[in-house]
Amino acid sequence: MATPQTPRHQRGRAALVVVGWLLAVVAVVAFAWVVAPDYNAGGQCEGLGFGCTLTPRDMVGFAALLGTPIALGTLLGGLGVVAAVGSTAWGRRLSALALGTLATVVGVLLTLGVGAVLLGLR
Repeated sequence: MATPQTPRHQRGRAALVVVGWLLAVVAVVAFAWVVAPDYNAGGQCEGLGFGCTLTPRDMVGFAALLGTPIALGTLLGGLGVVAAVGSTAWGRRLSALALGTLATVVGVLLTLGVGAVLLGLR
């Protein structure tokens, strides 16, 4: 029979799940960067401006650069949710995977919501 997890261990494992989801996204972006071509099809010029466009590899790198603040906000928001919900009776009934995944989703939504408010989007 498995011993029940203490809230401290539950929150620690849930925090690792949040970090794991973010590392999975980093792995997918790194894979996309490796397999993306380093040239534009049809001989189109490379770069920004004057009718030129970024190569697919540069576009993945640019998207990763823009996604870094979202990832940091997700990490902070997700860990905050794990700390807040993991100590409640409802949170202790969740598995570490469920709590970590829920915290990651809430962290993404919080980050995008705060970003939209700060940018003045409605």
